[in-house]
Amino acid sequence: MKRNKKQSPKYYENDKFEQFLGIESTEIVYNNRYNDDYYRYEPTSYSGLICAFDELEKDITYHDRLIDFGCGKGRVLFYVNQRFRCEVCGIEVDEELYENAIDNRAFYNTRFRGMADKIELINGKAEDYEIRPEDNIFYFFNPFDINIFSQVIDHIMESVERNARRVLIMMYYPKEEYRDYMKHHKFKLYKVIKLPTYEMDWDEKVVVYEYGSAPLPEIFDIYDHGSPFTH
Repeated sequence: MKRNKKQSPKYYENDKFEQFLGIESTEIVYNNRYNDDYYRYEPTSYSGLICAFDELEKDITYHDRLIDFGCGKGRVLFYVNQRFRCEVCGIEVDEELYENAIDNRAFYNTRFRGMADKIELINGKAEDYEIRPEDNIFYFFNPFDINIFSQVIDHIMESVERNARRVLIMMYYPKEEYRDYMKHHKFKLYKVIKLPTYEMDWDEKVVVYEYGSAPLPEIFDIYDHGSPFTH
């Protein structure tokens, strides 16, 4: 994990990681208070986050923008923002969890001043979020049923068609129906990242898909404008 002035804890020190980031995100909320199409809140383990983003170290820079659908209390957002200094955005339908994330952002900002400016939090439905041209990394930890998931993925594809770019879809502990949907929609399997407890549970992995590609740079038209070396 990248370091800053404050020493990062070891990957297994969950309580210390919470203190390090200045947040509280450990408690699981077993019943979503919105409706049955949205599933419970359960934070990704810090060991899982570190392992996954270690594998994507060369794919993410401070120029990127990560969207966490069903962000809950915001653990993924704060971890990624602190590590990569990039913009992040969390979409959370549960108002109480959203308020928890707002509180966490305030406390996080006392630890990493100025960084919270790159953390956006939205209280709303994932399927209503309008994908922006700068959004290029999308994170899912089984936040909702396949009908909502398919709508969100379709919105991502439509955005890429309008604004050409390469996007990554990260799925932690992915549901089989999620993976089946990806197989039939032109997404390329980019990486399967096995997490530390993979040998005990083969679902303990992060599956990463990619879609689209970066637009080609404009080529100087020597026939219309002449060679740049002749002027």
